[in-house]
Amino acid sequence: MIKMTKKNRAEILQHAAADAPNEACGLLVMAGRKQVYLECDNVAAAPHETFEIDAYDWMSAADSGEIVAVVHSHPMGGHYLSGADRQTHARSDLPWLLVAEGEIHQYRACPHLRGRVFDYGKADCGTLVRDAFMLAGIDLPDHARTEIAADAAGDYWRQHLTACGFKRVSDGLLQAGDVILTAHGEYPDHASVYLGGGEILHHAYGQLSRREPYRDYWQDHTHSVWRLPQWRPEMMQAISNDFAHAVAL
Repeated sequence: MIKMTKKNRAEILQHAAADAPNEACGLLVMAGRKQVYLECDNVAAAPHETFEIDAYDWMSAADSGEIVAVVHSHPMGGHYLSGADRQTHARSDLPWLLVAEGEIHQYRACPHLRGRVFDYGKADCGTLVRDAFMLAGIDLPDHARTEIAADAAGDYWRQHLTACGFKRVSDGLLQAGDVILTAHGEYPDHASVYLGGGEILHHAYGQLSRREPYRDYWQDHTHSVWRLPQWRPEMMQAISNDFAHAVAL
């Protein structure tokens, strides 16, 4: 996550308030050792609904230093990235700072939730769960992983979820936002996010990350269900916004 200076935090909040009811936008730049916030022109056709940074502002920012974050506001409220935001956010490969209701919400760079190529420890079921919760406004800590079988034998998943604050719940109480652990042995070796409506989001070994039915195979291999106390039903909208503009898988 980006560590902002007090000066830049104040400037970002002031800019967002001054540009309302239009969406404000800007770029956070590291110019040498100095962190600088650069206000940009919102050249979108409907600036009260979305934002677009002028190409000249992008070039000027790049000339002045390293662009470390994209900044914009939602003057009408809503602190999740919209579907259009997520499309641009994923493409930018930069952290985003979103001003909503007087607060700055951070979203680290991450690709769309569906269509990812499996790479254990870098792009796997754990990464997907973490990124889905991040988009919903919950920043889960990351944990180093070594090898699938070894991590499973070490009971990695139950220890990790417990350390993150998840609580185990009855399988019969499954609700959207829960994390489902599945096992092909004594210990769980895979995690998915339950989306509601009989669907899960997950990233299985050797496959692309995907949204699919919580079918008999996954139900038969379900080990346990875990819930984060701070999860709220409305947070699922953040994940749905990602689906709106990603490849349908």
